[in-house]
Amino acid sequence: TARTGAWVERTLSPAGLKFCPYTASSRLSGTGLEGYGVEAAPIAYAYCDGASLVELLCSFWEAANAMLDGGEAATSSIVLSAPRWDGEWDLWCRVVFPLLEESVLAAKLGRDLGIVCFHPHYSTPDEAWLARHRFGHMYSPRKLREYVALHDAELAASVTDEELLWAGSYQRRSPHAMINVLWARHLEQAEQKRKSSLLYTRNLRRALGE
Repeated sequence: TARTGAWVERTLSPAGLKFCPYTASSRLSGTGLEGYGVEAAPIAYAYCDGASLVELLCSFWEAANAMLDGGEAATSSIVLSAPRWDGEWDLWCRVVFPLLEESVLAAKLGRDLGIVCFHPHYSTPDEAWLARHRFGHMYSPRKLREYVALHDAELAASVTDEELLWAGSYQRRSPHAMINVLWARHLEQAEQKRKSSLLYTRNLRRALGE
């Protein structure tokens, strides 16, 4: 939990790489959206010591239920670490996250919860996979290049597809296999405020600069 909190501070918050404009620190998120009816609230850290899908799903739903019960005022998001899955990137990508998506949809909570995929070995899946399983994943290098071309001609002229793949993937790399659970309403409100293409362009330049 300490390592994961340090990673949030180092990569997402203003004290670090500022990848998420709504994460104030390792303890507080949902900031900067007050004008859209979103109040800042604590980040909840959860932990799964299990290596089976059953154990992981139990940990996920225990944390998600606590978030749903407490509401937006109690929890801004969940950061659930599952270190037994650190060496299982392919399973994490191709089994765990499609299963999480089906589980959330089966519970009829698709409009309540959003889930983002992180992993120590995260690598953005190919476009054929993303076309069927976009849930939780980074955009493809082709889409990121469209964003960069729109906002940063200098970077667009110099960056390679391999660098875009690395910089996009880097934004989803964490100390441990990790599930980030967010309020779907917060994601929708963030989309109203931010320009996603500009945010991703800025983050790509920052990652490549580092």
